[in-house]
Amino acid sequence: MTGLLVRLKLRLLLNQFRRSPWQVVGLVLALLYGAGITVMLVATLVALRYAPLQLATAVTVGAGSLAVLAFLVVPVFVGVDDTLDPRRFALFGVERTRLAVGLAVAGVVGVPGAALLLVALATVATWSRNPASALVALVCVPLVVLTCVLLSRIGAAAAGLLLSTRRSREAVAAVLVIAVSLLAPLVVLATNLDLGRRALAGIGRIVAVLGWTPLGAAWAAPASIAAGRASGLAQLLVAVLTVVVLGLVWRALVGTALVSTGRQAKPQTVAGIGWFARLPATPRGAIAARATTYWARDVRYRVSAISIPVTPIVLVLVLGLAGVPGSLLALLPVPVIALFLGWATHNDLAYDHTAVWLHVAAGVRGVDDRLGRLAPVLAVGLPLLAGGSVVSAVLAGRPLLAAPLIGASWCLLLAGAGLGGVSSALMPYPVPRPGSSPFQHPNSAGGLAAVVQSVLFLLQLLAAAPAIVLGVLAYSGGGSGTAWAALAVGLVVGVLVLWWGTVLGGRVFERRGPELLAAALRA
Repeated sequence: MTGLLVRLKLRLLLNQFRRSPWQVVGLVLALLYGAGITVMLVATLVALRYAPLQLATAVTVGAGSLAVLAFLVVPVFVGVDDTLDPRRFALFGVERTRLAVGLAVAGVVGVPGAALLLVALATVATWSRNPASALVALVCVPLVVLTCVLLSRIGAAAAGLLLSTRRSREAVAAVLVIAVSLLAPLVVLATNLDLGRRALAGIGRIVAVLGWTPLGAAWAAPASIAAGRASGLAQLLVAVLTVVVLGLVWRALVGTALVSTGRQAKPQTVAGIGWFARLPATPRGAIAARATTYWARDVRYRVSAISIPVTPIVLVLVLGLAGVPGSLLALLPVPVIALFLGWATHNDLAYDHTAVWLHVAAGVRGVDDRLGRLAPVLAVGLPLLAGGSVVSAVLAGRPLLAAPLIGASWCLLLAGAGLGGVSSALMPYPVPRPGSSPFQHPNSAGGLAAVVQSVLFLLQLLAAAPAIVLGVLAYSGGGSGTAWAALAVGLVVGVLVLWWGTVLGGRVFERRGPELLAAALRA
């Protein structure tokens, strides 16, 4: 059973290179990026072999404990390989122990598992200060890998069982966005209040405690042996017991998942046809009505709607605590909101999932599809950014700066929408399926998603660079001419990029209709 699951997982990984050329390019770039990070981590651990013992212990145990915690927390919100969901095997009649072992071993197969294994092996070099510590480090390698993999599987399985209803997913999404948003200001606040020095002084005590917990025991055991402390053997025992307990928990969760149908949400009754009754009865109007309904009711869109205004708030808090003048801080939120609001459209087509067949079968014009999807973003974003720019300029004490703010923010939004019109049809990547958790991303999304998101983000900033530069000059004392020039340049460039992206994206949509439907079926 284990060998079969491992072979199937390898086949799925290799099949990712049989997709479209652009997707393969994105996957290769993502693999190179991951390989670079892994090489850097391995080199760091090898270099710690020659560092003072206290520093090597603090870095290895502290960072290792955070990595183990990440393997538990990240799958709860982001999701892991959904091909290894135990519920997919409910109809095969496989005994739960065999299935649990097979899924756990197959979970190691993949880029994260390979990177984790290489990093864990590098700790052998870190603790090769004497034969005893090197031997214990070698024994801890499989313990570290098994602990992380089991935690990731447990986190994903528990989230799948507990967060199966829409309300639970929305609550978790809101909590996550708010919690993550508060981390950056707290870190900066601690630094500004001179708490960083006291925190550094307490790292040793924190590492000592982590070394006796399931998070850090496997990382700390060879460090204790290298320091000549017999307590490393006790920490090794803690690491072994951790794997045993996690294995039993994972087996129990697999057994539960095999016979569980998940929590069922209460049915809701909706009257009327909503936005379809308010917008024109044309292809473009129907698509705009559906897109507006998505933004209003789909939990996946609600996560973006929450995070977009939260991001500038966090940025202002961080920069304010760092000592940036208030007159400059007042001008930042609007462009940041415009940047992320325009960027949020770059993969909009993928959220339709298999419903995109309606557009392909009906022969919808690509331009109508592109403009219809952008309608709610532009209808809300453009007036919101204009009003926000005026308010920001007044708060900064320089009303004339409303002109460059509108130019830069509108350019960011329009350029992002235009570029998104091309990318969503040319390089769509898998997203959470309709009705699922907004953090349950398909296993094939990571590489291509990272490349597309990064490239589109940079292109959006590049398109708005002339308006931004003129806005900075106006802020620095360039006069009213520069301010109005920033407004004019921003509008012209934004409209041109939007027009170009709508026309080109429409043509790509019409030409790649079958490929888009095939991509939706694979997601």
